[in-house]
Amino acid sequence: MVAPLPVAEGPVLVIAPHMDDEALGCGLLLAKHPRKDRLHLLFVTDGSHSPEHADGASASSRRELAGIREREARDAADVFGIPQANLRFLGIEDGTLAAQPERLSAALADGLRSIGAEQVMIPFRYDRHPDHLAIARAVTRARADETVTATVFEYFVYTHWRLLPGGDVRACLPAGELRMREPDPEIAALKRRALECHRSQTTCYYEWQTRPVLTRELLDRACSGPELYLLQDPARPGRRVLARARHWIPIAHGLEPRLKRWKDRLTGWQGR
Repeated sequence: MVAPLPVAEGPVLVIAPHMDDEALGCGLLLAKHPRKDRLHLLFVTDGSHSPEHADGASASSRRELAGIREREARDAADVFGIPQANLRFLGIEDGTLAAQPERLSAALADGLRSIGAEQVMIPFRYDRHPDHLAIARAVTRARADETVTATVFEYFVYTHWRLLPGGDVRACLPAGELRMREPDPEIAALKRRALECHRSQTTCYYEWQTRPVLTRELLDRACSGPELYLLQDPARPGRRVLARARHWIPIAHGLEPRLKRWKDRLTGWQGR
């Protein structure tokens, strides 16, 4: 049986690789937390490569999109009731975190020190996007060397995998390591409103798009079910935490993004 996610008395830090990951993975937590002044959001990238046409974008277009996505994140935080002073934007170029681990580690360490969080939420260790993985690895390393002393939970953005039997990667984790935030209609509606603030992701924002980055099907799924969080145990790194498909998940995890990139090239644009 999956236990409820405990409500922290101290500060809670959600580390979001991109603007919208905070709502996708932790929207119920953000919507339902009784002390909004203790919630902090750290956005790591500038979000400037989503959406992006397969032919690329100019530097000015990327700067414009980065500004749009920051405004969308601020609007979503208002929906959740999180003070604007509790938002921090590092502005590292979207898609580049894996290539600059030292800069990422230093920036995250600075953010963690300044907030002094009791709980830290990071992307799942087998999430599909390289920016998500870079953050998960950086925080996990910081915890190993005791730079991070907070309780760390891993949240899920990419839960459904085409190459995984049963589809949902969360089903491969031991229930005893998971924590749950249950939805109710009012809180789920608040999460949906916050996600819809990210119009660059939830609509066909550019005329060349054939579909949004976040489809209606994905939004429906994200807002209708519970949120699960993996309690990070340093004694169970990597695949050791998996209850089943321990050998297949790392393989599928490597293949899924490649298949998506091929699909995006065929359709003429690059989604996340």
